[in-house]
This record gives sequence, C-alpha cells and structure tokens, in this order.
Amino acid sequence: MREESAPAAGGWPEFVAARGPLLCLVTDERHPALVDIARQALEAGIDLLQLRGPGLSAARLYELATILEPLARQHGARLLINDRLDVALAVGADGVQLGRRSLPLTAARALLERCGQSLLLGASVHSLAEAEEAVAAGADYLLAGTIFPSPSHPGERGAGPALLQQLRARWPRLPLLAIGGLSAANAAQVIAAGADGIAVISAIYGAASVAQAVEALRQALTAGAQARRRPDPPAVSHNSPAT
Repeated sequence: MREESAPAAGGWPEFVAARGPLLCLVTDERHPALVDIARQALEAGIDLLQLRGPGLSAARLYELATILEPLARQHGARLLINDRLDVALAVGADGVQLGRRSLPLTAARALLERCGQSLLLGASVHSLAEAEEAVAAGADYLLAGTIFPSPSHPGERGAGPALLQQLRARWPRLPLLAIGGLSAANAAQVIAAGADGIAVISAIYGAASVAQAVEALRQALTAGAQARRRPDPPAVSHNSPAT
C-alpha cells in the first residue's frame, strides 16, 4: 500500500517515471461492489483509478467520484473521470479521459483555461491517425486500444501490441497506456512493446481476490519492463562457420 499524497497534475511526467509501469483500474458500473473493489485495489497499490459510467447519470457519477477521490488521494493514486469534465472539476479529480463521443480535447483545454484550472487530459485512440490528432490537440497521455479482444468491446478484433510499437516509435516520451483484453497473462507483452502502463476492468473486477490480482498484474508489468530494457541479442551471421 502506498500511503502518500498524489502529486499535482503538473508533475505527471515525473509521476509516470517514478512509478514505473502504471496499473490503472477502470471501474465497472454494472458491478454491485464497484466502490469496495476499487477501495481494495487502491489498498493493494494501483496507480490510477478511472471512474467510468457511460450508463450512469451525472448525479450518480458525481456521488461515486466524491467517495473515490479521497480514497485515491489517501493511497497516492490518481483519479481520472471518464468523459465528464464537469464531474472531474467538481470533485477535484486529477484528470479526465476523453473518447470519440466526448467533448473535443481542444474545447476541454479551452474550458480549463477559462476556469483557471489544470487537469490531465487523456485521449482514447485506436490508430496512429487518431493519435496524431490527439497529440496535436494537446493530449497529456494516450490510452491506446483495443489491444486484445475484450468483453467490454465485443466485435472488435484487437490491434495487438503492434499499435503500441507504432505509437512509441512516433512519440518516445509521451505517456502511453494500453487497454483492451489485458490480464496478467499478456500484460508483459504490451509493456515490452512500449506502453507505460495498462488499464484493466475484468482482470480485477472479475478476480476472486483483488489483492492477488493486483500482485499478479504488477509482476507481469515488472517482467515486461525488464524485457523492454534487455538489449537485443547480437545477430547471428549465416556466413559464419558452424562451431
């Protein structure tokens, strides 16, 4: 458990660098224990908590956010609100995750400037072209997916780690998270491919033990980071004589 205050939004690159591969839990609005599982995950050491509720009213989303914001801060994590900039501002969240149906990123940035506020603005992207638009609009980080087939996005094939490799090659220093069908079994692949972290739903909300699920994911993230740092083996010359 990390008992520390979450740094201000201005220290986002430092936060990403200091925490290593990031583990983000995206809430499941259909789960009856939404808050309790989020609390357990925070206690187990997740880095980011994204409150997502496309089927929830603004009033209900705000109610949940007022519960989760102090919990995230208590455990040194950051709270992101999916889609709803108004809710993020109202509760003092650290950022907002913007997708295809959200307020355009440029409009969100302009609104923040009018309010004299500074929040992280993340962009959900599904291709290099979408990422180009998001970065040009001033995204603080990218959430790329769907990487693998996911129950939350039925019918999508998954872009695979190749999308992450493309994005990392294009923006070597921009914080990059991956989402979509991720678990302890494949998390290392996406970190090795260039992601700075992963976002999961069912890998934690569907687990028998939240603490054990977080630990397994953390081990996979560490393995991926180690593989990413490991130098490639020297190429074998086929012209060399056999030994």
